[in-house]
Amino acid sequence: SFVVEHCRICHDALCLLMVALMNRDSPLGSIELNCCYVDDEAVKFITYFFTDNPKMTPRKISLACNDISDVGYFFLSEVIGNDECKLEEISLIGNDSCGLTGIRSIVSAAAGREIPMKKLDFPADFMADTPDQLQEFVEFFSLFPAFVPNCTQFYCGNFEVSRDALHALGNMLAKRSSPIRALHFNVSSIESDGIVTFLRTFLENHIATPNSIRIGGYSIRRVSVGDLHVVLGPLLQSCLCSLESLTLSDIGQISDNEMIHITSSLDGNTTLKRLDLYDRIPSACVVDRLTSLLCDETTIMSTYNSNHTLNDLGRHMTDPKLCSYLELNKKTPDKGLVATAKVIKVHFAHNFQLGNFDSMKSPVLAQVVSFVNQGFHVWNEAFNVERDLESEGGEEKEVANNNLTVNFLMVRNIPAFFDYVKPR
Repeated sequence: SFVVEHCRICHDALCLLMVALMNRDSPLGSIELNCCYVDDEAVKFITYFFTDNPKMTPRKISLACNDISDVGYFFLSEVIGNDECKLEEISLIGNDSCGLTGIRSIVSAAAGREIPMKKLDFPADFMADTPDQLQEFVEFFSLFPAFVPNCTQFYCGNFEVSRDALHALGNMLAKRSSPIRALHFNVSSIESDGIVTFLRTFLENHIATPNSIRIGGYSIRRVSVGDLHVVLGPLLQSCLCSLESLTLSDIGQISDNEMIHITSSLDGNTTLKRLDLYDRIPSACVVDRLTSLLCDETTIMSTYNSNHTLNDLGRHMTDPKLCSYLELNKKTPDKGLVATAKVIKVHFAHNFQLGNFDSMKSPVLAQVVSFVNQGFHVWNEAFNVERDLESEGGEEKEVANNNLTVNFLMVRNIPAFFDYVKPR
């Protein structure tokens, strides 16, 4: 391998380098010239030698974070399209001067190879100044959906993105054999109900969602998102849902009732970690419903079966109790331990009646004591504090850590505990 990074390479030096590489008995495994100010003229030098000697082409070329535009992409596409070319991987990430024209040339060349490439990385940020440019992107990648970048970001100019364009984009993604990781839209305007139309395509085509979806912008015109819960509910409940982050807070005007409907659809969801839909300080009813979602205090089993995955609800969710549950979900990877900690915090941390434990058999009783101890340990480790501060009526009230107290009470007040002998 030949690797040079963070070094300006002049054209003369690059030419001498290529001559030396061509005089080898066998090709290099890889050539990596990352952050080396490689421009279109330098790419021309490189591809000139490989065009004349395709068998000397390395299996990997990395030209990330350089100054390559559409012209340089065209030179590279000539090498990729050669049937004798041995190139398997190419990375062009960070060459932001390239547009759809250059990407089209290199994708078309890669798609036409008899032996498919293993990896093709190019800039995933696409600029669209007109609706036609957005449509051009969708139509092209509908022919080659496998080459859609895993993390795709659109920057749409001063035009309204229509629901038809979003529907076409969803259908394009449906043609992939696997979902992309992230899809972000930076727009200045979007047609009403466009978001609902886009999300519905994943349900209609029975395909897995991206891990992350964000639609918004710095100065976006706010619109009604329509009946978002009608499509978002079934989507979050679907077995094909792989959505981990959904951000629509910049664009949507979501009512309290709709937010409560959406929250209800998260009861059985185990994938979503970030849900940022709200554009303002939430009302008390929304906070109560979200808190109940994360920790249903009705019974021990309802607490245990609460949502232990969601850990970010956006910057407007500031309620201390709600934030404490979000923090616990975030800091503890083992969701079984999260569930245990919540059960202990809600049902065992304060005064509780020991009478229910009198009738327990000794082996079960010992496991209960262990369960209590484990739950307190997880809760305290997650927050790294000796006590928790809860807000009641606007005043802070210290709630002491009752770990020792609870275990002591159980052991002291339940004589059957001392009769337990571990089976051999």
